Formats: sequence, C-alpha cells, structure tokens
Amino acid sequence: MKCKHAVKGMSFHAFHGVLEVERELGQVFSVDVTVEFDGDASDAHPKAEPFVRDADIYEISRNVVMETKYRSITSLAAKIAHDVMTEYAKASGAVVSITREQLFIPGNVDNSVAEVSYSRTDLGPAPEK
Repeated sequence: MKCKHAVKGMSFHAFHGVLEVERELGQVFSVDVTVEFDGDASDAHPKAEPFVRDADIYEISRNVVMETKYRSITSLAAKIAHDVMTEYAKASGAVVSITREQLFIPGNVDNSVAEVSYSRTDLGPAPEK
C-alpha cells in the first residue's frame, strides 16, 4: 500500500533570500514536509512502530532552515527533501513546500511558495547552496 505522512505548518524565522534585506532582517518561513513510503499489512497492527516520526521531521527541517543562509527557497526545500530521504532509507519520496509571506517586491502579493518533489532516484550529493 502507498502511504504518506505529512508534518505541516512548521514555522521558522530565518535569513534566506537574494536581497540583502531578506538576509539581514529575516522573514518567517512555513515548511510542510510529506514523506511517501510503501507500507504493508503489518502497519495496521495497533503496536506497529511509526515509519515517520514528527519530531524527526521537525528537527531535520529546523536544522536545515536555521543552519545556513540560502539564496533560493527552492534550494532550501531541496536540501530538506534530501536530508529527509537520507534519514528515511525506505522512503520512496519526499515533498517539501516552503511558503513565505513577507515579500520585498513592489506589488500586492499574498505569498511565495517553492515546492520540491524528491524521489529515491534524485538522491545524490546534497544540493548546493
């Protein structure tokens, strides 16, 4: 059976972006991570251990978002997906979506979203910053 486990709405104040103001003042990033994996009948057992742990996904996301300043939020999402896939060797895929609402552009825009879908075949060296 195909399974997905999502941790949504993780919120971090961090310093990513192309503009100097973004990298100095920072902004709030909302991160959603979905891990895809193949399950089996044993997953329906009441004492089955969870394949994905919410706290692990949060820690992976927090470490990536807070460690390094990325110029591209797509690259930031790709690094989180890479690290999730590395942590969960049985995962068949990971989807990471990052939303930011504080946009330093001259116009009326609600938010900007970067989404990366990572599969096992995409797993190579960590994405460059």
